[in-house]
Amino acid sequence: MSKKKSRPSSSSENQNDELSLLRRVVSLLETLVRLNLIGIQGDKSQNEMIFTLDSMGCGQSEIAHLLGTTQNTVNVSLYKAKKRGLKK
Repeated sequence: MSKKKSRPSSSSENQNDELSLLRRVVSLLETLVRLNLIGIQGDKSQNEMIFTLDSMGCGQSEIAHLLGTTQNTVNVSLYKAKKRGLKK
């Protein structure tokens, strides 16, 4: 009986595995956030969702990513709201 010697895994392989796992976790969390947004959206418009996410502390690029729109759309919505005095 010959035993195969297992080669020790390199630290770069471990880092790649960890990075891959973290990316998967981020993807799953993103999916959960999107599903929750759909659940709370109800009759809210995109602008209302932008204001809600902004008030929760989400960044503009993050809001755009979550809502499937552009960062420019988010920027314009927040600017117009601020200009109208709807957002402080």
